[in-house]
Amino acid sequence: MPRIGRSSFRASWRHHCDRRSLHDKSGPSIATEFGVLFPDTSGDSQFGASWAGIVSQRYDWGTVYFNLQAELTREQHADLFISTIIEGPHTWIVRPVAEFFYECEFGQAQTASALVGLISQVQDKLALDLAVREAVTSGQPVNEIRAGLTYTFDLGRRKETGK
Repeated sequence: MPRIGRSSFRASWRHHCDRRSLHDKSGPSIATEFGVLFPDTSGDSQFGASWAGIVSQRYDWGTVYFNLQAELTREQHADLFISTIIEGPHTWIVRPVAEFFYECEFGQAQTASALVGLISQVQDKLALDLAVREAVTSGQPVNEIRAGLTYTFDLGRRKETGK
């Protein structure tokens, strides 16, 4: 019988170190992301934190992201996460997305996962996503339906130097 899992919330801040291919320049784009993990709705967890390095490359047919993330989980365990995300063309209002990842929560669990879904670019700075995820965590199957939103805003604008 399916069960509904507890919800969780995270807030993430991304800094683009070098925007290259994401802004029609040659070469990969590089970013770093810091996140705060809020306690889950069951009240059985604490705050956590994450830090990630992201390398991405945009092509005519879509965008590929490679992510490496270290995390202190809500249960206060060390975690390492590596993933590849492939998105359809950025110019499409609704584009397909797939993600494959491996995660190791040290001393706790290992997870291999695949996700497929859609991203809808509602406005320039607002995207909604819906996906299905299948995973195996320590030999046990995990099935999820995921929904989310991404809102982008600038904290400050840098002048382009033309370099």
